Amino acid sequence: MDLMWCVLAAALLPLFPASWLFNRAVARLPIGAAQGVAALVLPQLGLALLRLAPAAAAWPHAARDGGMVVATLSALLYAVRALSARDLGIWTRLVLSSGLATIWLAWLAGTPFGALRVMALGWGLPAAVALVLAGVLVRRMGGAYIGLQGGLVAVMPRLTASLVLAILALTATPVFSPFFALWKGLGAIPVAWLPFWLPLLFLWGWAAGRLFQDLLFGDYRGEKVADISGAGVAVIALVFVASVALSFVANGGAL
Repeated sequence: MDLMWCVLAAALLPLFPASWLFNRAVARLPIGAAQGVAALVLPQLGLALLRLAPAAAAWPHAARDGGMVVATLSALLYAVRALSARDLGIWTRLVLSSGLATIWLAWLAGTPFGALRVMALGWGLPAAVALVLAGVLVRRMGGAYIGLQGGLVAVMPRLTASLVLAILALTATPVFSPFFALWKGLGAIPVAWLPFWLPLLFLWGWAAGRLFQDLLFGDYRGEKVADISGAGVAVIALVFVASVALSFVANGGAL
């Protein structure tokens, strides 16, 4: 029964193969705010379940190593899958699933749950912003497939700028909150494991670059649509500033 708590947690704090439940649950919700809330709430619920499991320190050394192997493979699998995704909602869910695997590394190393909650929030906030923006694209353009029209920046510069920030944050670009979450997760594992995680940074950057290519370059081929408001951009900017501030505070304290 103790192991069952870990399995249940892996379905909400996504870890392959149970992670398909997380992705299926989010995908079944309406694209936009509903999926954004799920990206924030489900990992926190997963941590609540994980807290009921035996502490990782009580696990045999081989079991902890096995957990790190599963987390590593899960992160790499979803990063590779993100390379072929052009639908913004799908891309966001895949990269989020990849990033959240680093939280398992920190848990296996005995990181306090307060710090783990901050890490999950750090990954969830940019994902929530990207999913909300995907909802805007679906309502105004009929879909969030980035490669369909090309050069979206020409008609929706404010939404595009906000989306670029969300993508940079979600791929753990330094200064953004997922960078600190990644730093904490990788900093909790033995140095010998780092070579297996370094390709993840390359895969995330590659996935972001392919999305930017369709988002920022090329001639726009769709109909003219309304951009998001300046107030909306300001709210998104405040979300990122708040998340970065929270990460700095946590990095100096609990992290």
